[in-house]
Amino acid sequence: MTGGTRRQQVVPFSRGVRAAIGDVTSLDITRPDLPAVRAPVPRLLAGVEPLGEYQGSGLTDATFLVRDPAGRVMQVSRLLHLVLSGIDGQRSVTEIAARVSTEFGRTVSTGNVEYLLDRKLAPLGLLARADGTPGPANPGWDQGVLTLRFRCTLIPEAGVQFFAGLFRPLFTPAVVVIALGGLIVSDAWLVHTGQLDPALEYVVIHPVLMLLVLGLTLLSTLFHECGHAAACRYGGARPGVIGMGVYVVWPAFFTNVTDAYRLGRAGRIRTDLGGVYFNAIFSVGLAAIYLATGYQPLFAAVLLVHIEIVQQLLPSLRFDGYFILADLIGVPDLFRRIGPVLRSVIPGRPADPRVQGLKRGARVTLTAWVLFMVPLLVVELGLTILNAPSLARTFAVSLTDQARALAEQAGRTDIPAALLSVISIVLLVLPMAGLSCILLITGRRLVRSVIAVNRRRPILWLPSAAATLLVAALLAAHWHLLPTTRTATPRPSAVGDITTQRPSATPVHPRPSPSPPTTARRVHRGVLLRPVSAHGFDPLDTQGDPNDENDGLAGYAIDGDPATSWRSQYYLGNPVFGGLKTGSGLILDMGRRVRLRSVRVAFGNEPGTGSGADVAIELGDSDMLAASALGTFITIASADDVGGTHTFRTSSSARGRYVLIWFTKLPPTGPRRFQAEIYDITVRGPAVHRSSAP
Repeated sequence: MTGGTRRQQVVPFSRGVRAAIGDVTSLDITRPDLPAVRAPVPRLLAGVEPLGEYQGSGLTDATFLVRDPAGRVMQVSRLLHLVLSGIDGQRSVTEIAARVSTEFGRTVSTGNVEYLLDRKLAPLGLLARADGTPGPANPGWDQGVLTLRFRCTLIPEAGVQFFAGLFRPLFTPAVVVIALGGLIVSDAWLVHTGQLDPALEYVVIHPVLMLLVLGLTLLSTLFHECGHAAACRYGGARPGVIGMGVYVVWPAFFTNVTDAYRLGRAGRIRTDLGGVYFNAIFSVGLAAIYLATGYQPLFAAVLLVHIEIVQQLLPSLRFDGYFILADLIGVPDLFRRIGPVLRSVIPGRPADPRVQGLKRGARVTLTAWVLFMVPLLVVELGLTILNAPSLARTFAVSLTDQARALAEQAGRTDIPAALLSVISIVLLVLPMAGLSCILLITGRRLVRSVIAVNRRRPILWLPSAAATLLVAALLAAHWHLLPTTRTATPRPSAVGDITTQRPSATPVHPRPSPSPPTTARRVHRGVLLRPVSAHGFDPLDTQGDPNDENDGLAGYAIDGDPATSWRSQYYLGNPVFGGLKTGSGLILDMGRRVRLRSVRVAFGNEPGTGSGADVAIELGDSDMLAASALGTFITIASADDVGGTHTFRTSSSARGRYVLIWFTKLPPTGPRRFQAEIYDITVRGPAVHRSSAP
């Protein structure tokens, strides 16, 4: 899985359906004389199945599991499980009562059984009417936000059984030792070769290869699901279908291994680990093919498979790590115990029954998990809310860039690059949609909880309203939404593209001049030239490389806002554009032919030996995106290793309409990653000389 923050992974995946829902644990049989209201022969709905006792349970009382028609698993008491086990569609209530009495060790009357059927089992949606249709409506299941929905089948149960049987021998101990040893050896060898960065660079600049790597990652994910099924079959349980669903908003694979609840703790944990074990086998296979062929994209695919393994082992959401932790401590419904655990740690409050009913080791482990996970999720959501405007702006800019790239690629029928852009757009939209969905649902639940508390205690309405207004005001201030009072300052007057600074217009009384009236002085006025527009300029077309240099961001370099910037594409491997080209840059349209005195540029990097950019200021009359256009420009200033705010000065008398800021070396922005960035540009022409008398 991702989002979100999967992953983030080109597209996110999970196993899904093992959710233990419901908690029916204790019954008080006090109605032996309850009149019979049920049919003489009760029947279970198709798909209802008692799974037996939950082995390795972390609960103090014995817990039994029942699967409902939707595949959900409920915890029930031993007595309810015995009643369900006695329903076979032929036994009458009296016969079921006699059978249950023998197995339970206490007398259970016919009235007791009828009470349990009517008041306990029927409301859970487990019993059928005489005609076989469902009985009373199943109560609404609170599945929470992080639940797999809209499931569909990809491989039916028969096909899953075939693959599970085919791969079952991979779980024999000798094969497991060999596979894990092979993973360690292959990883050590791949790291030792030092080919990871070149392999990633090679894939990044070739869209077709990127699609190949993504396809291999998708195949690894399907193989992951086969691992869960094979592990379930190896333990003696029967896996169900392999399918696909929606996890919040992300597409996700899943394997129905609910039957693994029949197994002991070791069998369930083997089933949990089966997916990442098969990822490891897939990685070893890719490494072996790479060793034989030297085909670099396979190296990148191995890296993504390892990222998937690490992601699946995280115990924070419903990844494999969540189920591993649940089976280790013997508590199959971790998420449903978060609230009881938090209430139980409040000083002065008694422990919740759902916490008291846990064994000491399970209670300590569960509490530690809750106290770690809940603050982590709260901090992540808080940071998301605080940075929402910035995230939205970045999302909008990135989406615009990808949309323009897609349009350009479609225009030149570059199908692989266009497909990669489509995938990039999907990967941009899904995390934002997922975050928005989670925030909306969480906010709605919070509002409902506050309203419920205030209805019980009306005295809290005023403090709640005040706290809500305070939080809203603080967020508005943090997001710079509150109006601010600004002092009006004289603005320079502009004529066309030339702006001259003038003295304040405040009237003053003339004073006698101490100098002779015939003495003249020279007044130098600097001229500010305003560009009409700015565009990314990359006339050096490279196969698979967009030649617009993020043209959609170019306007940010001349908008006067120091918080916005234009940045080039990023390049990997070396500062000379990853070896793809010799230069690129930003071109300004001045609207007419001009002569320059200086160009001040606020770069995104700091100056320093080896950490700056090599930049030239060129002047010309053509903005045509072609290599031949470079020959028409004249270099009027240049500097090496520049960063921060740098002023390029020139005394050249050359004139031209277009000012080109041409990069021949990029500054680093990360390990083996290079990119140019410009926050602001100020262009000035020659000074205006005026003669004036006092």
